[in-house]
Amino acid sequence: MLCAIFKSYSSERILYVDQFYSVLGNQAKENDLLNFTISNGFNKIILYDLHKVNRDYPLADATKNGILAKFIYKAKKSFGIKEVGGSGESGEFFIKAIHAYNESRKISAEKFDSYNLEYEYWKEDNSKDGGYYCENYLKNNGKSCNRNGTFSFFLKSLQTMRTLADKNNHPVKVEAYVGKFKKHEIQKISNYVDRLLVHVYVRNPKSGFNYANKRLQYLSEVKNKPKVSIIYSSETLFMGGWLKFNSLKKGEEIFVDTMKNRDRHLLSKINFTNFTYYNYNQLSKSLKYYKKLSALAFNKNKKENQDFTLASR
Repeated sequence: MLCAIFKSYSSERILYVDQFYSVLGNQAKENDLLNFTISNGFNKIILYDLHKVNRDYPLADATKNGILAKFIYKAKKSFGIKEVGGSGESGEFFIKAIHAYNESRKISAEKFDSYNLEYEYWKEDNSKDGGYYCENYLKNNGKSCNRNGTFSFFLKSLQTMRTLADKNNHPVKVEAYVGKFKKHEIQKISNYVDRLLVHVYVRNPKSGFNYANKRLQYLSEVKNKPKVSIIYSSETLFMGGWLKFNSLKKGEEIFVDTMKNRDRHLLSKINFTNFTYYNYNQLSKSLKYYKKLSALAFNKNKKENQDFTLASR
């Protein structure tokens, strides 16, 4: 049963693409990104920086957003990427930019396949008076600058995204990145999403399940069963260093094996599907280092085997 559940999780990874604005339109950088995804088992990408793209190439305007359409089409048709997601901070941005972009394009392969909400409502400093969310979103929408107000804004955005996705003539999933959520919050969130990306920001995957266990237990009790993807961060503060010396697959197996050993029944209670990685630029550096070390080790072992063979003659 476990083999069936996790048979393909290491070949269906999701990658957050940071600094996408600097990649878009540069054929070499676009191809580097897409080659990286397919060579490391990623079949879905989530694009950041769309506010910058929208500034220079208005996403609602089909006469100006072709640069993004060409990239998405290439990702799917030339590189076999199954899903391209667009990330935003508010329902309004999805209305005016991401969903508007989808509506402007006629070819399905040019469209976003998921709407991804990136709004860290659980971070107190962001939502208190003077914080980024408070000043840019909450006050402007009549919300209190506290946990209740910022969660209400988050939930309203998800409701908007759900409505937009359901109206779309192209199949679109609604997903949200979630961190330190409470039990009653995730019960409400799960009513609107198809996929939840749950952060497990640790330095070593051996502590990953312990870090996520309580939140996964909350997810096991929700009525709806959205897909659940575990996010590992390749930032220096988290697993960036560990991934220089270990493979993606090893980190994933550690989490899965720990969950199986600690609470195997949890697997049947949540819709756990795969792993997501934040973010492209830092992960590519860690994996480049790891592959260099692996190549050096391989060549060393090969030489030692050759020397042993010669000595045995």
